[in-house]
Amino acid sequence: MKTEPQISANKLIEYCFARSTRRTAIIEDIIRPKNFLLDTRYNEIERAMMHFIETHGHDDSRLSQLDRALLSRQPATSHDEQRLLTAHDAIELCRTMSLAKLPTAAKLNGISDSQPKFFLGSVSVSVRPTNSVKVPQTGRKELGFGLVKPYLCKTRPLTTETSALHAALLHWYAEECFEDAGEACAELCFVVDVFAQKIFAAPSSFSQRRKLLAASCQEIADRWQSIRARLIADEVATRKRLK
Repeated sequence: MKTEPQISANKLIEYCFARSTRRTAIIEDIIRPKNFLLDTRYNEIERAMMHFIETHGHDDSRLSQLDRALLSRQPATSHDEQRLLTAHDAIELCRTMSLAKLPTAAKLNGISDSQPKFFLGSVSVSVRPTNSVKVPQTGRKELGFGLVKPYLCKTRPLTTETSALHAALLHWYAEECFEDAGEACAELCFVVDVFAQKIFAAPSSFSQRRKLLAASCQEIADRWQSIRARLIADEVATRKRLK
């Protein structure tokens, strides 16, 4: 079981808008991950898309290579077949994604997997952008800086408000953890919803959204140990019944 409070960006945004029962389930699933999650290969797809974004959508060779590698595998079960088909659909949507909303003058460099940790209170938030955005600013020596993060979720497309909150978190991460890279600009932080084929920039008004993110993380931290203790007690009770 996980010991310290942590959450992914996607789950944090979901948590902010979830009902109380779903919030509890989100924390439970982080502390004690389920054994049979659908492996959609999204992490691999995000890394392949990093190169596609870096070339402003002109080179999809990494995505094509990954697609061929996945499709060459023989699925052992219907579960394996479904996850490969889902991954294929995601890759095809990545390859056809229009990146016209990203600034044409920007350098969209890929970011390695080794990224700065981001803490909201005592909760470690995994943001995982794939690309940085650097744009010259008229009359200024400092570059405008931002981040790009693909969003891969077939069942929960981003809405007006969830996209704004997601991009606001990305902007906050750029500001706090990449302070030497340039001036973190909200308009240069983008969330790319692959399945919806939409790109969302961070809102210029973000103070209330940051308060919501911080308050949600505080709630997660406050509830973490009690939920963890209950899960441990449940496991002990289950083992005793099975003896």
